[in-house]
Amino acid sequence: MHMNTHGEPRLVTSVRSWLRPFREQDWLAPHCLILLLAVVGYGFLLRPGELPYTPHSDIVPYHIGAKEVLFRSWHAGRGIPFWRADQLAGGPALTNPNGLYTYPLHFLFYLLSPPEAMGWTIWLHLVIGAWVYYALGQALGLGRLPRVLMATAALFNFKVLMAVYAGWLSFLPSITFFPLLFATVFRIAKRPGAGNALAVAAAGALTLHGGHIQLVYYSGWFLIAYLLITQVASWRAGQRQHVRQVATWLCWSALLAIGMAAYLLWPLAAEAPLISRGDASIEFLRRGHALEMRHLLTFFRPEALGSPLDGSYPGVEMWEDVAYFGLLPLLLALVGAVLGRRRSPTCFLAVGLATSLLVSLDTPVLRLLYELLPGFRLFRLPARLLFLTAFFGIALAGIGLEELLARLQRRRSGTWWPRLATAVIVLAIAAEGTAYAHKYLGMLEHSRVVPTTDYAQFLATDPTVFRTAPVGRGTVNYGSAAAMRLQLITGYEPFNLRHYQRYLQLMQWGRVVHEGASVMTDLLRIARGDLFDALNVKYLLATVPLRLPPDRFEPVARYPDQPVFAFYRGMELAEIFIYRNKKVLPRAFWVERVVLAQGEDEAIAEMQRHNLQNLAVVQGSGPEGMSSLRSQGDRATVVDAADGYLAVQTESQRNRFLVISEIWHPGWRARLDGREIPLHRTDLALMGAWIPAGKHHLMLEFRPLHWRTALTISMLSGAAFVTCLVAHVVWRRTLPGGVQ
Repeated sequence: MHMNTHGEPRLVTSVRSWLRPFREQDWLAPHCLILLLAVVGYGFLLRPGELPYTPHSDIVPYHIGAKEVLFRSWHAGRGIPFWRADQLAGGPALTNPNGLYTYPLHFLFYLLSPPEAMGWTIWLHLVIGAWVYYALGQALGLGRLPRVLMATAALFNFKVLMAVYAGWLSFLPSITFFPLLFATVFRIAKRPGAGNALAVAAAGALTLHGGHIQLVYYSGWFLIAYLLITQVASWRAGQRQHVRQVATWLCWSALLAIGMAAYLLWPLAAEAPLISRGDASIEFLRRGHALEMRHLLTFFRPEALGSPLDGSYPGVEMWEDVAYFGLLPLLLALVGAVLGRRRSPTCFLAVGLATSLLVSLDTPVLRLLYELLPGFRLFRLPARLLFLTAFFGIALAGIGLEELLARLQRRRSGTWWPRLATAVIVLAIAAEGTAYAHKYLGMLEHSRVVPTTDYAQFLATDPTVFRTAPVGRGTVNYGSAAAMRLQLITGYEPFNLRHYQRYLQLMQWGRVVHEGASVMTDLLRIARGDLFDALNVKYLLATVPLRLPPDRFEPVARYPDQPVFAFYRGMELAEIFIYRNKKVLPRAFWVERVVLAQGEDEAIAEMQRHNLQNLAVVQGSGPEGMSSLRSQGDRATVVDAADGYLAVQTESQRNRFLVISEIWHPGWRARLDGREIPLHRTDLALMGAWIPAGKHHLMLEFRPLHWRTALTISMLSGAAFVTCLVAHVVWRRTLPGGVQ
């Protein structure tokens, strides 16, 4: 073997020479390593022609459809959709927290079809999430090796892996970026200034754009506690100027972050009274996941109580309850809490871990917070606090490794011992995580996830505008409706409209039977055919033959062996029976009589007293019982329809009331021959307008509430952020020595 002048083999010398640029670039080698581990552990997510699939994944019943609405609207030249019509007869799209249409890391959904973009988007979040933890370690003042450990533990965190298993595409942004909030706040609490304030603003805006803010909400309370503790300590130490600077810069960065997300937050806050989530109860909060002491066993082994893969886990939804973030990181976290107790902010991290775990359990503490803490009742499943538990644990693990390496280096000469120890730990974490990833995350061909069905092709031959009603949850996959160009009256939507839920209950049961929050909306029966007709439902679909009144429904087709997605069972084959509604009303139709009602309760009472086939119950003021008699030749024809847009040509001999079968929302605007006219809330959940005699062109468009004002605030805030960032960079470069 050839040796160099130092007695080393030439191969070793060559390798060291090749690695020298990576050693010199402190940031490059760790990030390349993280990228390599992500390719090895999760590279299968990038296979072309396939997308991540499990029987329990929300990707299939929800996110494919939500992104299909965006992809279709964008490539049709209509821009970002404000409204989606594929489920629940229509609802807000852009401001829906699950939509994420303007979230930066979902940019691939503009370029690729949803199935093509799905795997890459998930993989990108996993990689960036690991890099975020590396930055967190830097904010904690840790060395390069503990930071690499933290990044690896985050990349293969079993909690995150199970979030991918469950298809939590709208939750991944919060999971990925809430640690960045902690990292930036830790930095500004130590060194207040413009640069760190801009970092806090950027992290805040990014997390708020993530939409699903449950983890951000929880993080906010922990960060408030941390800031109060550190600010009081600084004040007592006489550092009052420091306290004022931290408070000033934090207020400035918070305003900037909220301002940049105002175009999403303001409309969402304005329509909050319309959402059924506001009726959430303590039972909705738990939702069958009241964590017990036995769940603590999953800290040490994720499958201690069973697995959803074989149906052995009690309650099926293991992803909600599991606490495992790695055995080695857990052990290192305990070491960090003990050996690093004198470091800042070890005590805060340790108390945060214990507190987040306590609140996630079903104890009197949880019920007390539900009653007292503002906003706490708006979110489901407090067990999701375990994501914060894992965060605190991984941060403590980094501190634990830092302390162990320091002691190891003091006892042994040379630097290769710490590197070897870290390499062994990192490889062990990566190997375990890769094994679990291949065990739990499956892939499926695009054509099987979003299949081409015979019944969808049959419905596509009907040129009219209509809605479809599937009976039960397993007839038509809600997430496939958009791709099949269907508009369903049922759906899967955690942020659904309360008044529409009440309408469907009247339609199915003849009365409002449930006032609480809901997630799944299914059709089980029809008690009020007139309400069914008014929803523009032309076809009824079922997986079994139905006994229906022949004067209302007629069977028109049946198709065997149709692919369907059954919730928690996966893709199956079923026979689909199609029935045509003979009495369907068009998307816009005249009525002969109007009854006024004040408020929802009175409207419901009037709807229970009257048949709505030729009558409309209108909320608001107006002439009681105004005539809207039919004349020969009166007609209303839909000439164009899209998500959040409807154009109708009308002709009538006298003033008449037109019922528009779009779901009422104060964001709808109507123009008659270019002049804005009022829309009236009709039949509890629909809309209507008085149309004067003659021929007219009626156009309806939906915009989020306060849209122009909120968008202006966001644009000005974004401009202010960019200006301050450029000014800060220029100022830093003008410092002596070109300090960066």
